[in-house]
Amino acid sequence: MTVSLVQTLFERYRQRLAARLMAESRRVAAFIERRLTALLAGWVILTLLAGGVKLALLVAAHPKLAQVDLLASLIASYLLIAAAPVAGFALVRRIFPAGRFAAQPSVRLCRFGRWVTVPHADARQRPNFGMSGLLVSLVGGLLLSIFLRMIEYFVAMPAVPDIAPDWAVAMFRIMTFDLVFFSFLYAVCIAMALRAAPLFPRMLCYTWLCDLLMQIAIARHTAGVGGMPPEVAAALQPYLLMNIKKILISVVIWLPYLVVSKRINLTFRQRLKPAEESRLQLHFG
Repeated sequence: MTVSLVQTLFERYRQRLAARLMAESRRVAAFIERRLTALLAGWVILTLLAGGVKLALLVAAHPKLAQVDLLASLIASYLLIAAAPVAGFALVRRIFPAGRFAAQPSVRLCRFGRWVTVPHADARQRPNFGMSGLLVSLVGGLLLSIFLRMIEYFVAMPAVPDIAPDWAVAMFRIMTFDLVFFSFLYAVCIAMALRAAPLFPRMLCYTWLCDLLMQIAIARHTAGVGGMPPEVAAALQPYLLMNIKKILISVVIWLPYLVVSKRINLTFRQRLKPAEESRLQLHFG
């Protein structure tokens, strides 16, 4: 009797905790969707301010560089950084307008498990559909990673004009491209998740793969750049290795979720487990 009572109390506590966490995740999702414009504006302001500080420090140390033609490439780089995630969100909003159902891809890549396809209108009525639960944690983590990547870039990478040594210019350009390209791609992933775009899981896997290959390519490129001081190369390698580890950790944690999660399969693949589909037919029959 006592064991049964404890089990009952534990189950009630588990249900209350799950409901509380689900409600909190929905509040976070609503906050992201409401404040998305403000978050993008904050990104633009922070990147432009950081870029302005970098340029000011460069000109203060080298007054002869205070010419538009000598600073043009640097200004363009910081403008691209500011615009990258904004362009990503704008592109997805144009491709996947709010309130319009996007068609499922003709070829299924994720075939793990047994699933039954349901109409989009029926899928939207299920409690597992949309931005809540662990999906909010995934999207929030992607959003945070973009900001952290930008901060790491401005902390580690000085402003390098075109008249600097070739190895320094090459490193500045490749690290700037890395930030611009993946700020854009991760912003696309976030926007696709918010719009319940069917290609979100594929896009995120593609972005992870590109990010991993990019870090490996940068590491190999810097090892062969002539003229780079050994201390610079030695300091850069641990940074790139840390990026590779972070990507692999994200893949290990979230790839199984993208494959087996009921929420992911319902929201982005419009399919349910057979038993759930049967209950859905009984409910609407």
